[in-house]
Amino acid sequence: MLTVDTFQTKASRVYSELKRDITSGLYKPGVHLVRRDLVKRFGVSLSIVNEALGRLGGDGLVETKEMYGTRVIALSDETLRDEFVLREAIERHAVRLLAEHATDETLAELLAEAEGLDRCLNEVGRDEARATLRHLEFHLKLARATGCGALEDTLKRTGMRALLTTRWIKNQHVFVHPADFHQQLVREIMQRDPAKADRKMHDHLHFAERAAARLAEPEV
Repeated sequence: MLTVDTFQTKASRVYSELKRDITSGLYKPGVHLVRRDLVKRFGVSLSIVNEALGRLGGDGLVETKEMYGTRVIALSDETLRDEFVLREAIERHAVRLLAEHATDETLAELLAEAEGLDRCLNEVGRDEARATLRHLEFHLKLARATGCGALEDTLKRTGMRALLTTRWIKNQHVFVHPADFHQQLVREIMQRDPAKADRKMHDHLHFAERAAARLAEPEV
């Protein structure tokens, strides 16, 4: 039961908890989110539940259809590949812009963010839902730092769906990333060479794909 009083605070709490449940996999792709059940679970009004679901829809995590209600988004492999292509285009353009135009102060702040994220991702027994959301937020901060709001808004949808749905749809191996994986990316941006920053982001985004290919190679 929520104990806070204001409409906005209650809606934010419901939104945050549902987002976490989706992120953690408690609610699987395609699962219907029944409004009356959520009203009972959180002890709030229907309008607050509607507000929270609307925000989740804006994140691209749920979809609502007339006569069918609201369900957790479920992407096919083909659609997921298409969205990854868009995500990659956005992120590679973002780092090129940062290499060319970001201030030293901005890049220093991003490096500090990368250090914190890498520590989080290397924690033993880490909270996977928390780590996933922090990972996404780091990539959103890269886009936000360009000053181009459209990049961040589009990445928010494609990035969230790509990060979460990849884990939902495929039972992927958990690949061990370098301990300074995200710091390497920011340090490359700090070299002020857009082409090298672009290449580094490409390698960053395709790390798991390359690792999977190496695992699939026959032993000699």
